[in-house]
Amino acid sequence: MPPDSSSFTALNIPNNAVPEWMGSFTLAAPPNTDLWRKPPSRDTSTAPILYTALRSPFVAAEVTVSADWELEWDQGGLVIFAGAPPGRIATAASQTTNTATSTPLNASNPTPSSTATATANNAGQSGAVTQGERGAPPAYVPPAPASKWVKVGLEFCNNACHATSVCATSDGADWALTALPPHHALRLDLRVKIERIGYALWVWYEDEVSGWKKLREVTWFFWGVEDKAVRVGVYASRPANFGTTVYEQRHGGPSVTQRNLCVDFEGLEIF
Repeated sequence: MPPDSSSFTALNIPNNAVPEWMGSFTLAAPPNTDLWRKPPSRDTSTAPILYTALRSPFVAAEVTVSADWELEWDQGGLVIFAGAPPGRIATAASQTTNTATSTPLNASNPTPSSTATATANNAGQSGAVTQGERGAPPAYVPPAPASKWVKVGLEFCNNACHATSVCATSDGADWALTALPPHHALRLDLRVKIERIGYALWVWYEDEVSGWKKLREVTWFFWGVEDKAVRVGVYASRPANFGTTVYEQRHGGPSVTQRNLCVDFEGLEIF
């Protein structure tokens, strides 16, 4: 049974783009969109993503992806985050910093403006301001740690569809492609799955003849991760950047479009 759409958050697309029914929907990825990471923690998080936080420990998720794949690195599939998705980290960090540096106001603590005025008057009388009169420096707020994440799906590379998987830590991300069996190579769809086994995340794709095939085991994914910090969902991306395409309209002159990649998702299940 598909998950409830009301629990999903949209990233890099309007909030009203979350479909009412998660059993069958489409994500449109414009050119030059990706989910990627290079050291030192250089995140590219422009891909359209729909994700949800779980009320119970993550067990597994699977979905079927399909599209008219045509450009190098066109892709779509499942994604799981241990921590905030990359596009949310900066916002959370800035809110924490603002809270830490604000001055609390109460009966025993005058307003910042009155404190500043009193300090200035004292400085004028004594000719110097001591460190104590300036007040304590703001508390140090360490930067938010980069989330770990894994994505798996179907990717178009070298004029063929492949099963793709990427694992990212704070140090960067890797990238792996797996050629599909000959009887599946010409198909434009693929069902993929991620599954928790102990602290490891296992990544799979489904072969119509021999069933589920294991792509990789990510042994460290759930180590040191709270269950409530796990978020899982789907993504689509078109990393190629070829600008715009001009089509001649029948009336009114040329029309400029961006040729989005439209990825269809069927049978999404999250346990």
